[in-house]
Amino acid sequence: MAVCLDVMDRPWRWGAADCCTAACDVFLRVHGVDPMEPLRGRYSTRLGAMRHIAQEGGFLAMGNRLADRAGLVRVDDARPGDIGVIRDGSGVLALGICTEAGWVGKSERGLASAQMVRAWRAV
Repeated sequence: MAVCLDVMDRPWRWGAADCCTAACDVFLRVHGVDPMEPLRGRYSTRLGAMRHIAQEGGFLAMGNRLADRAGLVRVDDARPGDIGVIRDGSGVLALGICTEAGWVGKSERGLASAQMVRAWRAV
């Protein structure tokens, strides 16, 4: 998925090119739906992002709310192009994209592989 590499390769920047915005930018390009729309422009620091996550009741709750607002459906059989909450090897949650090679997400060090926790698909 070339669009995934293009988006995930941008330098890290909270609120513009972080784990959530990058995954949602890929999803927007592929499906024309932006799950991140309600939060765009509302934070620009790690602390700001953490405040939004806390206000939502945690990362998974935030992912559920964003997916619901975007009209996505929850799936257990993820396929390339789906978006989801992922967990990296150290247990950190993020938003990621399912690719032909598995789940990936943007980290401060670049593209990282991860395990799916929950996934959604555009209808």
